[in-house]
Amino acid sequence: MPKQKTIPFGISFRGQREYTLSEVSNFIECADGVEPVALQSQYISFLEDFTSRKIKPSTLVDVDVLQLFQEDLDNRAQIDYREGHYCPVDDREIVNGGRYFDKMSRKLKAHILEQKSKLSFWSDDE
Repeated sequence: MPKQKTIPFGISFRGQREYTLSEVSNFIECADGVEPVALQSQYISFLEDFTSRKIKPSTLVDVDVLQLFQEDLDNRAQIDYREGHYCPVDDREIVNGGRYFDKMSRKLKAHILEQKSKLSFWSDDE
């Protein structure tokens, strides 16, 4: 079995708390399509820890789980912010939440890439 590749979570979520909790709860509900099942289980466990505020920047997270999280953040940002479906005045909370997820998704993606570039074991079996 390959060694699990973990990196520090690396970022802090400090803004848009209500939006974040609501959307991350939706990530949990939609995680049934994640395969393999072992990854799905890890991802749901991570999301539950995240909503319980157990995930800190120093928390080690499986890189596949972290990439799934980054992709979910990016997808939600696309829908709630970048596509412009919501009115910035009437739907301010949604638009601001989507903008926040856009920012955090970009930070997390950069962090993942930076961590991968620092660690030599990424090239061992990828």
